[in-house]
Amino acid sequence: MSIPSRGGETILVVEQEPAARATLCRILRAEGYQVIPVGRGLETQWCVERTGSWLHLLVAEVAAPEIDHYHLGIPLGSLLASTPVIFTSREPRETHLLRGLLHPATPFLRTPASPGVVARTVRRVLDRSGAATTM
Repeated sequence: MSIPSRGGETILVVEQEPAARATLCRILRAEGYQVIPVGRGLETQWCVERTGSWLHLLVAEVAAPEIDHYHLGIPLGSLLASTPVIFTSREPRETHLLRGLLHPATPFLRTPASPGVVARTVRRVLDRSGAATTM
């Protein structure tokens, strides 16, 4: 299975762990995406307020010690109404489903993930959302 075409979309990556954030950003940049890395909830809100209409995708942890990024999306809902989201976690998807933190239809990426899995998941979500840019 080949990886779908690369894009130039802008992706906001919210990950508290610096090494995990750096890895995700490196993978996404290698695929041709513009990446905005942030490590905390308040940084996320600040970035979205300034770049909201330019964002094509938000990749964020389901839950983090400082803030639950799922619920962070609620006050930012109007800004992100048309922005697709992929939630990430080191824990299995089922854990978050049982806690009520994740809807079954929400795109999810268990980390760490291989570059191919990250690339395919991101491309699939962008293509399904219609957020993809034309090259």
